[in-house]
Amino acid sequence: MPDPDRGLFFFHNPKAGGSSVRRALGSMFPPDRHCPLIENTERDHERRAGNYRAFRGYRYYAGHYGHDIFRAVADRHDPVSNFREPAARLLSLYNFYRAQPPLPDDAKERDDLYPVAFAKQVDFHRFVSTDDPRIEIHTRNHHVRQLTGSAWEPGSRGDLAQATAMLDRMPWFFVCEHPQRSQRWGERVFGDRFLPIPRENVTPGIVTDGNGNDLVAVATIAPETRQVIGDKNALDAALHARAVRRLLRQTRDPVRWWPWRRPGRRPEGA
Repeated sequence: MPDPDRGLFFFHNPKAGGSSVRRALGSMFPPDRHCPLIENTERDHERRAGNYRAFRGYRYYAGHYGHDIFRAVADRHDPVSNFREPAARLLSLYNFYRAQPPLPDDAKERDDLYPVAFAKQVDFHRFVSTDDPRIEIHTRNHHVRQLTGSAWEPGSRGDLAQATAMLDRMPWFFVCEHPQRSQRWGERVFGDRFLPIPRENVTPGIVTDGNGNDLVAVATIAPETRQVIGDKNALDAALHARAVRRLLRQTRDPVRWWPWRRPGRRPEGA
């Protein structure tokens, strides 16, 4: 179990069950020890210009933050994050954008709204295959780039070795595909102060949302689209696979050797 005097820094990977995880982790700290929002978009990142030291001194940090912020504020803080298979994560992001309310007329001229406007106008394949840097900042190895620099830096490429080292430092993390195992592990690591993680903000399994926008299901992703996602997210896929393997090791059920299973023994009545 981590030292209770240590803080936590939650690298919130978008559209991977992170909103629920964020609240569960935050419940372990008094509200006045939560750091206020530092940045949430590429525009925020540009505005901060790397000046994060004013945010030092809190015990709980959570947001779509990168390693640049962690490096500036961490002081006896353990890193944690959330993981999801890249194709499912990107599909959830695409559906989330398409389900947003109508945008202002100048949305395509605003970098902060352009990804939403673009998603509303194109199919999923075109969304993930475009090389427009305003979209690729969200669709190319986002998690590895987040854990090794900043996901909001358009030119950052990410480093799998560094991201793996960060993953191995984490006392706990959440894997979207294994919520119950993630919960059990969290209870073992953090004890009674770790609250249940609810299922919230789940991508709907319907064909349209309330605004009449078509949504896409994971099972319908075409092979050629999966190939594009795989090519752009090989680092994220490798990191996700490593996280899943570690989670399964941490939560493997112990083998029970009943007496009749020992060599030469039979169950009663056999």
